[in-house]
Amino acid sequence: MDDFLNYLDSEILKLKSNGSEANCAVISSGCKLNQFEAGQFESLLKNRGFNIVDASNIHKIDERKMHIPLFLINTCSVTEKADNETKRILNRIKNKYPLSAIILTGCFAQLNKKTYLKAEYSNSGIKLIDNVSKLNILTNYNNYRHTTNNNIADTKKTLISAQKRIRANLKIQEGCNIKCSFCIIPKARPTHWSLNFNEVLSSIREYYKAGFKEVIISGMNIGSYNSSNTQSEKNFNSLLVAIEELNVPVKIRISSIDPIHFNDDLINILANSKKIQNHFHIPLQSGSNKVLNAMKRNYTFEEYLAIINKINSKIKDAAIGTDIISGFPGETEEYFAETLNNLNKLDIYYMHIFSYSDRKGTEAFLMNSKIKINPKIIKQRTAILRDVSLNKKDSFHKKFYGKTLSFLSLSNGQAISSNYIKGNIIYGSDEITASQDYYETDEIRHAQEIPPNTFFEGMLIEKDGSYEQNEGRCNVLFLKKIAEA
Repeated sequence: MDDFLNYLDSEILKLKSNGSEANCAVISSGCKLNQFEAGQFESLLKNRGFNIVDASNIHKIDERKMHIPLFLINTCSVTEKADNETKRILNRIKNKYPLSAIILTGCFAQLNKKTYLKAEYSNSGIKLIDNVSKLNILTNYNNYRHTTNNNIADTKKTLISAQKRIRANLKIQEGCNIKCSFCIIPKARPTHWSLNFNEVLSSIREYYKAGFKEVIISGMNIGSYNSSNTQSEKNFNSLLVAIEELNVPVKIRISSIDPIHFNDDLINILANSKKIQNHFHIPLQSGSNKVLNAMKRNYTFEEYLAIINKINSKIKDAAIGTDIISGFPGETEEYFAETLNNLNKLDIYYMHIFSYSDRKGTEAFLMNSKIKINPKIIKQRTAILRDVSLNKKDSFHKKFYGKTLSFLSLSNGQAISSNYIKGNIIYGSDEITASQDYYETDEIRHAQEIPPNTFFEGMLIEKDGSYEQNEGRCNVLFLKKIAEA
């Protein structure tokens, strides 16, 4: 960490001696872990004296008006497409800002470190920080702030201020032992780490004090969270129980959790919780047992189906999302048909569809080339699966038309329900005809637009057109604010 801080300080000194502005742009892609880490880096850079420039549209920035001498790129490498996007970003920056320094970190940097540590790249201003070093820098930076300032609250404030969305993101874990045959990420993030149990609880309290009403718990494999010591074992289930006992009315949303971590104890914790939102992302990857076995997913479709059915039977209005990979090596037409048939048995909300991407360094990459699927066929299967997902989304929305749900208002007049339905807030409309007397109450007629980050009761109203035509959004009729407990 000291080496990195010394590097930043030397860059600041060079800029000051040249009379240049110490502007820095942080660019991040990929998962919620990367988003969280990008916020941590922004806090760190601010504290070292840099001005953070919004680089969300880096191609639109006029380099003649805005000099950016330092870029930090936190990269993804989950697919070949993600790798190509990183290379495009690098080329774009080098073309527009040939004299700027670039800090390259994240999964792409970890997997390609031998290439980018070569003199031709280091001499061109690229400094590589692999994921092992990145984790060390970001986890130790808090301790550094504590010892230098002796002010824990100040450290948390700087980290919280880096949150860019209405719903806060808290990384609690890194590392994965599942070792799926298609996945390169365990090699890209090789360190196994869990945030201290009490630090998780303390961070949630601080997020709430800072005004956040919902906190997203994220990690690479959060079900494997373990903050054990010699006195006790603190696993993911015990963490959720402790969060439930916190004396703050914050809502908790759990990011993706693998099916092997779902047991009766966890489902009962979720079912009895007043804090945990009823939305769960549980990756399946394939509906064919033969393909699941080749993927080394450690469960059958029947076991997965039993988990989904149990969640739906115990948790009211639960929304369940999943991941599906199309075109995995050896996925015959028969196995794909089996996947389609089995997906119809799942009472879920949505599916994230991924076309199989060959990743060097995985077991799948080494599979017999004869069983690998033609890219055109993969594309066709991906399109079919996306249609299935859209139909599931439409069906899920229809179950709630005319019903009242709990929502959190976001920006731009939008909202998200406890079970992940996204919508545009409306305050009564002449176009609404059903139950007209109810809609024309004084409370609705005189309702003022509620500010972002407010919990309210809302009624889901059908929109003309499909889920896809409406960009996944319904109309949400505002009813009343929800008082905090």
